[in-house]
Amino acid sequence: MSEFSVRKSIEAMEEYSVESVAADIIVNANESNYSVPEEIAQSVAARTARFPFNRYPPIKSENLCEVIAKELDVDADCVKIGNGSSELLEKACYVFGGSGKKIAVPCPSFSMYGEYADLSDSIAVRYPLTSEGFVDADAVIAFCAKEQPSLLIVCNPNNPTGNYNSLAAMEKIIANVDCPVIMDEAYMEFADGKELPPNDMRPLNKIWLVAGSTLSLLGKYSNFMVFRTFSKAYGLAGMRCGYAVGALGLVRQLGKALLPYHVNAYTLMVAKTIYENKELYKERIKTIRAERDKMAFYMQKLGFRVWPTATNFVMLRAEGELAEQLAKAYYAKYGKDLPEQAASGKMIFKYYLENSILVRDFTSHPVLTGALRITVGLPEENKQILAKLTELVVAVQGGKA
Repeated sequence: MSEFSVRKSIEAMEEYSVESVAADIIVNANESNYSVPEEIAQSVAARTARFPFNRYPPIKSENLCEVIAKELDVDADCVKIGNGSSELLEKACYVFGGSGKKIAVPCPSFSMYGEYADLSDSIAVRYPLTSEGFVDADAVIAFCAKEQPSLLIVCNPNNPTGNYNSLAAMEKIIANVDCPVIMDEAYMEFADGKELPPNDMRPLNKIWLVAGSTLSLLGKYSNFMVFRTFSKAYGLAGMRCGYAVGALGLVRQLGKALLPYHVNAYTLMVAKTIYENKELYKERIKTIRAERDKMAFYMQKLGFRVWPTATNFVMLRAEGELAEQLAKAYYAKYGKDLPEQAASGKMIFKYYLENSILVRDFTSHPVLTGALRITVGLPEENKQILAKLTELVVAVQGGKA
């Protein structure tokens, strides 16, 4: 076989992967475990019956752009659609990064930020979050002054820790850095409607979209974009659709990296139907928030550290005596192949798998060693998740695991 070569940035990468084993309860990817509301399902079915499958989609996804722009009171040219917000993040790194340029990304946060920087031949420079997982605005501003990145990415609320950072802190960053800023708000719909913008005169049914979000700053600054997704709150992960809204100059540059017809017409139709009926999700989102808070409280009572969360997931880790007990149980059952902190989390992960529950394993993460991330499922699923965790804790504390 003849030799071949690839770009160095690609050669050094590993393929992205997550756990994909069969399970009855799947809570590892922050998807919604709810189906779309029945009214939306019926509307989509009716539109499917007469859908023009033989025609190309709008070349720049204009139909969905216009609906989002009208809702947010911005020009349609200030909106771009992608195959999930992930595609838009990747393209932004291509547009604003490049060989020798730096892209500032948070740590610990969404692992793909660094991958997208690498794919664009950029240098990922990681600014640390606080020990509790929050963004320190002053530290980020100082970091950017020192590193001079060509692009700054902020994840708010943060994945995988779940932390919500105040609108004031986010505005401080936007106002005091010299590079374009992406505010990745994939989970903002779950952030409890925090911080209604002062003197916001938008109709009440629109305010919840911008409460606590940098969407409320559109028009005030020319150096940032907000990225949102249909995959989380709206349960459209299987169709891959996200959007960017921001300053016209930045959005136009982002659009240059998007191929013609890059989002399929059926996805655009379903996403548009959902966006036009998003009020149907408000009670569901309230339920997910309540279940999340209930789960976090219960896990803390069991003795786990739980990161402050304003998302549809919780991040937990055993520490101290509980971690020792879980690690001891792991060593007895699987062998001493992991350090204690990692072993404590791996014991929970494996116990869940044995009970057909799939959670996200962060036990070997360099910063979040021993941690697990659990998406909020349906109420009956959450009961089982907590029951099995309780069962394991009682067993290890009694020396029976």
